[in-house]
Amino acid sequence: MSAGQGGKRRAGHVAKTVLAVIGGIAVTAVLLVAALVYEVNYAVSTVDTSTSPDGRYTLELQAVGEPMFFSSADARLVLKLGRYEVSCVDTEIADDGAPVRPTSWQVSWEDTGAEVRLKGSEQSDELVAMGFDGGVSKGRAKTDESLGNLPDSGTSEMATPTEDNDTSFVVAQQEAEEIDTGYKAIYDAALKEQGYGFQVTYSAKGDEQVILSKDSEKIVLLVYDRESANGACALFALESCPVEGYGSWSIDGATLLDEYAYVHETGEVIASGKTSWSDTGTQEFRDATGE
Repeated sequence: MSAGQGGKRRAGHVAKTVLAVIGGIAVTAVLLVAALVYEVNYAVSTVDTSTSPDGRYTLELQAVGEPMFFSSADARLVLKLGRYEVSCVDTEIADDGAPVRPTSWQVSWEDTGAEVRLKGSEQSDELVAMGFDGGVSKGRAKTDESLGNLPDSGTSEMATPTEDNDTSFVVAQQEAEEIDTGYKAIYDAALKEQGYGFQVTYSAKGDEQVILSKDSEKIVLLVYDRESANGACALFALESCPVEGYGSWSIDGATLLDEYAYVHETGEVIASGKTSWSDTGTQEFRDATGE
C-alpha cells in the first residue's frame, strides 16, 4: 500500500468517526428535546388527593405538563371509586406562571359528590361539581364571593367500621357480588355483541351502574333495579339518559330500552323486550320472574 493510499484511508476513517460523533450528538439532542417537550406539555403528576368521609371515593388534583413563561397551568381533576375512574375534568389555573400545587384547590364532600374550588391569583375562583353518578358541572365564582367554609383537601377522615355492623356488611358484600355477577352475565350474553363497552360507575347513593356507551347526546347504561317477585332473579334495566350542559346527566330522565332477568340458580339471562315500565314483557320473562 502506498503512502498516498494510506493517508486517504486514514482521512476517510477520521471523517466517518467525526460524522458518527456528530450523529450521536444530534440523536442525543433530539431525545433531550423530546423529553423536555413531553415534560412541559404532557407529563401528568398527582399534586394532591382528597378522600371522601366514608373512604370510598378519592379525588385527585393532577398537573399536566408545566406552565411556560407565566402562562396558565394545565390541571386535571379525577374522581375515583377504588380503582375505577368515575369522571375526569381538564381545566387551567391562571396563577402568574405558578405550577399546580396543593394550595390551588379546596374540596368539600357532599351527599351527591365533591365540590371543588380552584384558585389562582389571575382568575376568579372556578367551581367544579363532580357527582358520584358521573355528572360534572363547572362555573365561576363571583369576584366578591366568600370562600365559605370549604374544608382543606386533607381534612377528610375515613369512616371506621364497628363490630355492630360486621354481619350486615358481610350480607351486603355477598349481595353486591351477586349483582356484579349479574351485570357481567347480562353484558356477555346480550350487550357485548352489540359493541357496547363496560365502565363501572356509581350513583350518588353509591349504587353500582355500568356505562355501556357515552357521547355528547346520550348515555346508555345498565342499572340493577330489584329482585323479582319470586326471588329467583335479579332484574336489570337497560336505559338511555340524555346528556345536558357541561356533560352532566341524570337517570331521572332515562328511557327504558329493555329489562333483563338474571336467574340466580342457573346464571341464565332472559330479556323482557320491555321498552316502558308498563309493558308486561315476554312470557318467558314472566315465568322466570313470577310477575
